[in-house]
Amino acid sequence: MKPGTKKDVAARLRSIAGHLKAVERMVDEDKYCVDVLKQTMAIEKALERVDAMILGSHLETCVADAFREGRAEKTVQELAEIFSTARK
Repeated sequence: MKPGTKKDVAARLRSIAGHLKAVERMVDEDKYCVDVLKQTMAIEKALERVDAMILGSHLETCVADAFREGRAEKTVQELAEIFSTARK
């Protein structure tokens, strides 16, 4: 992973972890279900953005290297598995 991306991903994950703790408190305090759902959906979207950042970095670095080094078939298979998992 590119160093700048790694730093951004780590910062976003820390933010998401804090957000998740806040939602946990909301549940403990019996907050309105719709409010909790809105927050969990926001966390899901934030995780999707992290996924996109990681994937973008992976394509720019690891995948490009794998193609140059003749490991294209294995790399394409890995990407296909990831997309298959994401669609389940």
